[in-house]
Amino acid sequence: MRVSIRLSLTVMLTLGTLTAWAAADPQGPLSSESATYARDPAQTVDQVYTDQILKFTTDPTFNSPLTDYLPASASVPTPEKVLGHISGAPNYLPYSADVYRYFRALAAASPRVKVFTIGKTEEGREMIVVAIADENLLADLDANKARLAKLGDPRSINMDDATADQLIAQSTPTYYITGTIHSTETGAPTALMELAYRLAVDDAPYIKHIRSHVITLITPVVEVDGRDRMVDLYNWHLAHPGQNYSPLMYWGHYVAHDNNRDAMAMTLNLTRNVADTYIGWHAQVLHDLHESVPFLYDNTVGDGPYNAWIDPILTGEWQQLGWDNVQQMTKFGMPGVFTHGDFDTWSPGYLMFIAAMHNGVSRLYETFGNDGADTVKRTLSPSEYERTWFKPNPPLPEVVWSQRDNNNYEQTGLLTALNYFSDNGQLFLKNFYLKSKRSIEKPQESGPAAYVFPADDKRTSSQAQLLRILQLQHAEISRTTAPVTVTLPKTKDDDGKVSKPTSRTFAAGSYVVRMDQPYSRIADALLDRQYWSPKDPQQHPYDDTAWSMSDLFDVQVVRVTDNSILKAPMDLVSQPVSVPQGLAALDMPTGKLPRIALMHTWLDTQTEGWWRMALDKLHVPYSYISTQDVARIGNLRSKYDVILFGPIGGVGSQQIVDGLPMWGNPMPWKTTKLTPNIGHIDSTDDIRPGLGSNGLANLKQFVREGGLLITAEDTAKFAIDTGMAPGVFVTPTHNLKVVGSVLQANFVNRKSPIAEGYAKDDLALYSSLGQSFTVSNQITGDQGLPTAKDFQRPTGRGGPHDMDVPEGRPFAEPPALPSAKPWQALPLNAEQMRNNPWAIPADQQPQVILRYADAEHLLVAGLLDGGDEMAERAAVVDAHYGKGNVLLFSGNPIWRGETIGSYPLVFNAILHFDQLNAQK
Repeated sequence: MRVSIRLSLTVMLTLGTLTAWAAADPQGPLSSESATYARDPAQTVDQVYTDQILKFTTDPTFNSPLTDYLPASASVPTPEKVLGHISGAPNYLPYSADVYRYFRALAAASPRVKVFTIGKTEEGREMIVVAIADENLLADLDANKARLAKLGDPRSINMDDATADQLIAQSTPTYYITGTIHSTETGAPTALMELAYRLAVDDAPYIKHIRSHVITLITPVVEVDGRDRMVDLYNWHLAHPGQNYSPLMYWGHYVAHDNNRDAMAMTLNLTRNVADTYIGWHAQVLHDLHESVPFLYDNTVGDGPYNAWIDPILTGEWQQLGWDNVQQMTKFGMPGVFTHGDFDTWSPGYLMFIAAMHNGVSRLYETFGNDGADTVKRTLSPSEYERTWFKPNPPLPEVVWSQRDNNNYEQTGLLTALNYFSDNGQLFLKNFYLKSKRSIEKPQESGPAAYVFPADDKRTSSQAQLLRILQLQHAEISRTTAPVTVTLPKTKDDDGKVSKPTSRTFAAGSYVVRMDQPYSRIADALLDRQYWSPKDPQQHPYDDTAWSMSDLFDVQVVRVTDNSILKAPMDLVSQPVSVPQGLAALDMPTGKLPRIALMHTWLDTQTEGWWRMALDKLHVPYSYISTQDVARIGNLRSKYDVILFGPIGGVGSQQIVDGLPMWGNPMPWKTTKLTPNIGHIDSTDDIRPGLGSNGLANLKQFVREGGLLITAEDTAKFAIDTGMAPGVFVTPTHNLKVVGSVLQANFVNRKSPIAEGYAKDDLALYSSLGQSFTVSNQITGDQGLPTAKDFQRPTGRGGPHDMDVPEGRPFAEPPALPSAKPWQALPLNAEQMRNNPWAIPADQQPQVILRYADAEHLLVAGLLDGGDEMAERAAVVDAHYGKGNVLLFSGNPIWRGETIGSYPLVFNAILHFDQLNAQK
């Protein structure tokens, strides 16, 4: 019945007879939405294009009256006219250049469309934004931006609500849509091309209303480098039907899926380009398009916990937009549309969250996709098609899904969202103004007043890096011109005792991030600490639960609640904060660098990409090699002094050795005529082989001959499992829960060159899952060795703490049993050392550089439960193997540009690779 009603509605909309049908039918029209989305009866339809829409849509319920036709234009080209394919056509993905060619053809033909360049990628490809609105609105862009700028900074109008209301009445709101930040999620560019055509050409009353009341911005491809590689890969797949093909090994130049976690540190060009565009246009919404779950998850509403620093007004806007989207698409009969789900809105690292942290509205769609333009039968899991309170019309258990289906859902969702936004534009402009005003009023309301970066901090370069990030976030930074004294609030110690308020004087030249500014929320969110309760209803955090940047950068940042700081003499810093080049950016002395290689697997290249980026940004030269290269190269020590083996991402040690299963066909990753964008970062004829036994032997020989291997997380476990870290073990845990938290560590061996330059005895470390190490003076570990801690007296005379005394002989007092701290190896006595081939010689025993703090002081920020299982265990260990060393990090010291404070541990080891054994 649903299908027949929709088809009838579609026909009537096409013929423009909805009103006549309503008059003839005593029950009236199907719904008010039918009239809302009615077509212009005088506008002709591009029937050839429309027939293909219907042909490539695999089920009528996967379409809507908004997208089951395309209006015709005699002068404005459709995607098919320019590219030879309709949007969502099977077996076709356009390159970024093709997408841009279409948008520029659209702009050339329509005065309602303009294209702007917004920057370049790391590999030099262009990024664009397309503006679509009525011609008179586009002619008024600069003036409209100026009005929106005043609403975005109410200080410019003296915080006057009446003036704001006048500006709101004169202004047009801006809705910014971005697509394909994740390169394997391929549908958005074609959906956005067709959406742009509809917005420019369609004379349906609701679209005319959108066009005259909203400036729609579109960046069709955010990760441009990855898009072109994905099209290459898909074309290889088409040319080799029935064969397995490589996963997309490299998306962007550095990272893959994590490019959507960069909105804090702003390390990637794409993040900065989108942020500058969103903030520069003073947009109200940033709506990012993704693909994963069936059929459309509008995670605008998502799940808790919500980010603690957002304005409560925003949570209401999320509910408004999200639930209206679901309601509208459900009325069209489209299954599988929902907005509540398992995505918590805690981390500000997502691209869309640029809006949430800059007084706008963040939005994101997850639509169903096939990682390309194949039409494929998909079988869903029960959890995906089950009916729930928030998913009363769930996805179908089995579907034949096409890229056209994907495009229908994306466009229908966006058109209904734009329609709602155009009807409520004044409300969202008012909210934009109010959120900006409330951000400025933050010191008088929730606080704090400011964050101060003291002038006497010795880590000036790391301080400058953090300040520069805040500037990239468009936060204002000031600098004091005279000493300033403030009152610091009462504090509570670990015993619960409350101290009295104290005062602190900051020297002239201290940096101040004032909270009475429009973008105070992003600064507050980055510089404050975070706490995720182990008892929070959300037991499966979506991403990191902490990012406390002052701790992770190892710089002093003081949270000041005394509003007198705002009256202190200070000047606005008008120029970018200068960050030194090279290792000086880490507050390290410049030294002669050894020969460095960065090794990657062909299992995954993302997490090591953060290491590669760090090396490039610090101008540290290195060779980029794969585990397959290591298997081929003999005598690695003659070529390299240091090999970095960054984390891979939860893979097992045997996988590193074995690689992928060798059945089936080779899966190449290399530059060919068919794949011109693949193979430039690294290449192979077949990604399947791993390190292999030869590679493992070569790697061991490299270390034995005096090389340094630096590992972290899963690669540290690999080094342990393969015998390259004698006496080091991963600590077993049972109840421990850590999810991307910031943990406190303490230096154990200050004499090691690895600890050089650190002034304090503690250091905050990032930990993804709570891994730690246990060390031993035996290769086999300490299991079974008697210790004072584990000893329990036998049955005999005396009380529980007395010694048993045998009768009939003088008492012989036994030697004291050894004891060791959790991070220490248990001392071996002479008996245990006697003829023991497993005992590690004293000069080759592992050395603990840092250990985790005790359980009460372990958590700095984030989520920690069962912390006693890792408390005081080793965090960073220098293991000896032959003449060389293996440095093991239990966590990741180089992560998302957020862990600058632990970078020197890595680079100290590199600079002193041949001096590490001198302190043993």
